Amino acid sequence: MYTRTSYLCASVLFLVVALASGAGCLSTTTAGDNAAGLIHTHYEYHDSWSPEYGCYDDVAGYVYNTGNISTQNLKLDFNLVNTGTGTIRDSRSVYIGSLGPGQTQNYETILDGECSQDYRVDFAFENP
Repeated sequence: MYTRTSYLCASVLFLVVALASGAGCLSTTTAGDNAAGLIHTHYEYHDSWSPEYGCYDDVAGYVYNTGNISTQNLKLDFNLVNTGTGTIRDSRSVYIGSLGPGQTQNYETILDGECSQDYRVDFAFENP
């Protein structure tokens, strides 16, 4: 009886560990580039999972100023859009602030999603 219970517990534990470790990489990385005047950004996003957040999209990238003047109050807006319905599941704004000539700023944010849905990330500048 003791051996059978131990075997059952070990099997369940193995199954939980296998499912949790396999859930971390749900898709490939997708990249995007946008420009508004002299302000350019490059970003990459991928689906991910964690016990703390559940399913989410991790967005990371950099924005840079190719011009000769500074920009003020620059903000980057990200929307997580359901590819099947076109509805926005989550939105985040990343405040960059001032960006001087030739300056680059890194950023990262997460967008909350659902594990059973397919998403894309849409992007927009504010105050470029």
